[in-house]
Amino acid sequence: MELIPDRATYAPGDEIVIELSSPLSAAADLTVFRLQAVVHTVSVPPGAKEVRLGMCEPGGYGVRLGHAASAFDVLGSPFERPRYGFVVRLTDDVNVAAVTRNFRRNHLNLAQLYDWGYRHSQLMPPTDQYVDPLGQVRDIAVVNRMSLELRAAGALALGYSAVYAIGHDETDAWRDSLLLRPDGAAYRLGADFLVLVDPGEPAWLAYYLEQLAVVVEKTELAGFHLDQYGWPKFAHRADGTRVDLAEAYPRMLAAVRERLPDVPFMFNNVNDFPTYATATAPQDATYIEVWDPHSTLQDLGALATAARALRPEHPPILSAYLSCYADDEGRANVAASLVMATAWSHGASHLLLGEDGNVLTAPYYPDNHRLEASSGVFFARWYDFQVRYGDLFYDQAQVDVTEFFTGGINNDLVFSGATFSTKAHAGSVWTRVVRTSHGLVVHLVNLVGQTDTLWDAGKNDVPRQSGICVTVAPVAPNARIWFADVDAPDMRELQPSASGETTQLDALSASQSSVRFDLPEIGAWAILLIPSGQLH
Repeated sequence: MELIPDRATYAPGDEIVIELSSPLSAAADLTVFRLQAVVHTVSVPPGAKEVRLGMCEPGGYGVRLGHAASAFDVLGSPFERPRYGFVVRLTDDVNVAAVTRNFRRNHLNLAQLYDWGYRHSQLMPPTDQYVDPLGQVRDIAVVNRMSLELRAAGALALGYSAVYAIGHDETDAWRDSLLLRPDGAAYRLGADFLVLVDPGEPAWLAYYLEQLAVVVEKTELAGFHLDQYGWPKFAHRADGTRVDLAEAYPRMLAAVRERLPDVPFMFNNVNDFPTYATATAPQDATYIEVWDPHSTLQDLGALATAARALRPEHPPILSAYLSCYADDEGRANVAASLVMATAWSHGASHLLLGEDGNVLTAPYYPDNHRLEASSGVFFARWYDFQVRYGDLFYDQAQVDVTEFFTGGINNDLVFSGATFSTKAHAGSVWTRVVRTSHGLVVHLVNLVGQTDTLWDAGKNDVPRQSGICVTVAPVAPNARIWFADVDAPDMRELQPSASGETTQLDALSASQSSVRFDLPEIGAWAILLIPSGQLH
């Protein structure tokens, strides 16, 4: 039995409907949770194929019916907690229902329709059936049908568009807009593929804005994914104008917003360039395509933290392609679990899933990997966890307080029973402490059993850790704290097992009184919630 919401995300005022993958054999109760609290219980009769829950307040929720579980959230906009997926196949043989089911199953509320356009400089096709610049067959009727069906399923379809690319045979028409190298040659992508123009040059920008406006008028796409290639950082135009791309992109984004005030869009910061300049531009998300030297889990966390600091209301989207799926799907799934744990625990999301059960392995999205059915179950469980506890992971008020709460000479939270580190070190449990409006959230990412922390490398199976305990100083002796693990997602109340005083190491310890809690077994990622009311 699987539980799947009828929408990837819900807007305030929407009725929540949970579909059952098979009719219920006997009467049972469906329970709705918000964090540690039960907020609703519904009696479900035998033979039921769906459960209607009415309306819910904004936030993240878990649902359970017997052994089956799922989640849903209610958001003012998908961009409040973006979960980005991809769609590549756009011909009349695509199973649109299977795609939208996958998006609902994994709560993917944004979809990038990759290379849907006719040409980089002419997005709308001259005929209904056409071929994209790299030979993929397309059908504008399918683009529209996919967009409409995704919207009905609670996901917004964004059309891919590069902001400064023209065909190599169009250089004469745009000679004054070209981005030039020091030797006067135009910057190119491929010898005879694309040529780059200044995205802020007035003639090109006016033309490009009109291209976007025509798409909004003539298609069902909800908005745009605006792309660049990460280079050049500086260039010149033919008239000698020096172009600083870190300045040109924000101006271009402001112009798009002015021309299309109600159309959602996001911009690709390739390898974090230039997030520092674009994160505060008038767009709807902060999106970073990750490459070396951002090669470790620690690097992913740092990217997310830096981006959130620039614009806390935009949970960053990390596009980190897992080429390791080409080698071993099982080991790649473990790598994916650690990437998800890293991104989500840092208040970011991860672009990986799409189509009707595929993962991205390369920047050219048609080169993706088809998942086995068991991997689909694995990802659904993880994405349920992300949505269920989104109130914690995407709290705009969150502050990372790790380095002065635990580790080293800090005795506010002291862990034992395994090797712990406040950094992403192989062989340890990576411990992070985040202060949120709900209390302290402790993330335990299990890197025990790993020999490296490269995010794009197959990983060993995660050995579950038992016998872990934590002593917590800033709580009363009778405090209640809560625990959840991806594999056991219902929050469990932990009772104190002992109390006493911490060992005085220096003035930072101050012999604080502490309470000890024994933790349940943890898998790849577990969280502790110490509610605000328990802190003192």
